[in-house]
Amino acid sequence: MRDAPVSGMSNPSWFSASKWERVKEVLHRDWDQTKHDLHVGGHELNQKIGDTVAQAGGKKEIPAIDKANPPTVIGSWEDAEIPMTYGYAARDHFGAEYPLWNDDLERKLEADWKNEAPWPTVRPLVRRGYDLRR
Repeated sequence: MRDAPVSGMSNPSWFSASKWERVKEVLHRDWDQTKHDLHVGGHELNQKIGDTVAQAGGKKEIPAIDKANPPTVIGSWEDAEIPMTYGYAARDHFGAEYPLWNDDLERKLEADWKNEAPWPTVRPLVRRGYDLRR
């Protein structure tokens, strides 16, 4: 059985309106956010490209069109202070040898990182601390 035709369009035999419905809702949110970002209407929905892709793929819930996506929580200062301090102190020690962050420096810092927080999680914070001293 063919899907009901989409308004204003004559559906070819290969068209599936049921698959389109989820994507249509996501693109509607993306369109509304884009209009807001361009200051030509729309609404602030906290809709980023990652949200659009995840929602269209069914990996993330789609809020109602009048509801914003929940904000991304990036952690507390207490979570950021130790890795940023580590990066800041590393600059004192390695700054002359490594005036710019690079792969060799990162390997050394990762090898010396002794904390329960995994390196991939703290890496951006360590780098922020390192780059602050520049």
